[in-house]
Amino acid sequence: MIRILSFVLVAMGLLGGAEQAAATARDVVDRETLKNFVLEAKSLLESAQDEAARATILETFRTDEEWRHGPIYIFITSYDGVGFFHATQPDREGVNNIDSEDSNGVKIVQQNIAAAQAGGGFTEYLFDNPAIEGEDESTKVSYVAPIEIEGASYYIGAGLYLTEDQTNVAPISWGSLKGRV
Repeated sequence: MIRILSFVLVAMGLLGGAEQAAATARDVVDRETLKNFVLEAKSLLESAQDEAARATILETFRTDEEWRHGPIYIFITSYDGVGFFHATQPDREGVNNIDSEDSNGVKIVQQNIAAAQAGGGFTEYLFDNPAIEGEDESTKVSYVAPIEIEGASYYIGAGLYLTEDQTNVAPISWGSLKGRV
């Protein structure tokens, strides 16, 4: 399936002769590979010649194992906080999440927008990890980059759940911090 889809994209001139993504979802294990993965997705999407080609690429992001593996997937959001594309939760598309926050009060979408508007970067926050049953939130790092689609500004990104030694996010809640003051 992957090879067939890659062949179709090559035939359409979207992969520039490459058969596979240089950085796949399976490759994402740390910040560096996460950034490479997002930049590869951005480059592929920017290579789309028209709306039909872009739709094909977005469908690839949603269904192809190279672009979606476990908790690693692509998302795209406008600078006003409206979801444009979400590989695993299409119901988030068209929804404004500008004020979404984690249990520490981190405004997730707002910090992603700021990082993208600064040229791209990493953000950290607490987020539900579907791989850990019974846990409310795990530390997640995202890499986001600015992208233009049909003249509108968005950010494209992906995220990775971190271990305690990989994070800067405190494993305590904002409420417990306020209680210490």
